[in-house]
Amino acid sequence: MRDYYDAILVYIEELEIVDTHEHLVGLEANRERETDVLQEYLTHYFNSDLRSAGLSASGLRQVMDHTQPLMARWDIVEPYWELARHTGYGRSLDVTVQALYGLDGVRRETLVALDEAFRQTLATPGHYRRVLKEASRIAISLLDADGAYDPALFRPVVRLDRFIWPRNLQTVLQIEQEYGATIRTLDDWLSACDAALKRAREQGAVAIKNGLAYVRSLRYEPVSLRDAERGIAAMRAVRHMPDWEEQPVNVDVAFQDAMFHFILGLAEREGLPVQIHTGIQEGSGNLLTNSDPQLLNPLFIQYPGVNFDIFHIGYPYQHTLSALAKMFPNVYIDMCWAHIISPTASVNALAEWIDAVPVNKISAFGGDYGFVDAIYGHQWMARQNVARSLARKVDEGVFDVSRACEIAHLLFIDNPVQLFGLDLT
Repeated sequence: MRDYYDAILVYIEELEIVDTHEHLVGLEANRERETDVLQEYLTHYFNSDLRSAGLSASGLRQVMDHTQPLMARWDIVEPYWELARHTGYGRSLDVTVQALYGLDGVRRETLVALDEAFRQTLATPGHYRRVLKEASRIAISLLDADGAYDPALFRPVVRLDRFIWPRNLQTVLQIEQEYGATIRTLDDWLSACDAALKRAREQGAVAIKNGLAYVRSLRYEPVSLRDAERGIAAMRAVRHMPDWEEQPVNVDVAFQDAMFHFILGLAEREGLPVQIHTGIQEGSGNLLTNSDPQLLNPLFIQYPGVNFDIFHIGYPYQHTLSALAKMFPNVYIDMCWAHIISPTASVNALAEWIDAVPVNKISAFGGDYGFVDAIYGHQWMARQNVARSLARKVDEGVFDVSRACEIAHLLFIDNPVQLFGLDLT
């Protein structure tokens, strides 16, 4: 099996892959400069493992305060770092540091040199390109972030979540300002939502993203738009409040459900796939059952003309997602984030999907990071994980190495290109 793995990995290493999901700022010039390596590397993901290992919230705040001495902060975090070092999050950072900076991971002995080298990247233009294009061999990344972006590196994905659940009056007023509308009726709100999607399309958006499983259930009931009228009344109800008061907009679940159905109708009209967060939520604590992909089952039936890109392998519901992708032509599996959530779960899930799901239904990689360096470590782990799964199938006699390489090309390139209508030329 080792020989199969090595041969497949050599092939996969040379691929210029598609990255289905990132959270970077779209222009390197807008990258945060007032930071250091500890603060940067703990802005996303690994901080959750440190908290899980026992680091207090106040301790994490101290460690991330770049104005304080570096080694004093390391003294606080080091015991927890060592406990979490071998998680997917921890491993991705060590792989990154070894490859990008030539140092033996993030350790007491390397930290000062790492910080100096990291700070140099802040002062030297072109770090995005060096990491994404040259080191990681990523052809294009789909960007889940607002604002301007570098088209040589990114294609945008539009979020319309604020139209589903506007949290406060400030959100409503911002939408009015952006789209030259005064929200008095439900039709005004729907028109603004439609305009937001049209503007995003003009700016190159290739998909719609729904990330609301962090704050509500993925069960969207088939309510009518008339059920959303109360939400407009809720927006009007707080307009009298002075601007120095908190002005929450309490739209009910029926409004949220109706709006997501409306957005799915827009997606169908525009021919846009819809990416949906499922499975584990980032951070320390949440309601995991809100994000079970099985809750989306009715939507797959109601919107056969919409392609659903289901994120994060649904972890820990990857077996459920396997059944859904098998049952529905319009359900696709996206392995973004998954390789660092649990490398072993990702390897095993892909092996299961090859048994159960047509291989055109799976996209192999999305970095899903808010800072650029760790994308290197993640894509390298993804390449290894896919090679392991495919080598297992070769060892079982399902197909040969040549076919394994063809499947790897589908997973890393052809499938996301087809799903999102990308032009890599």
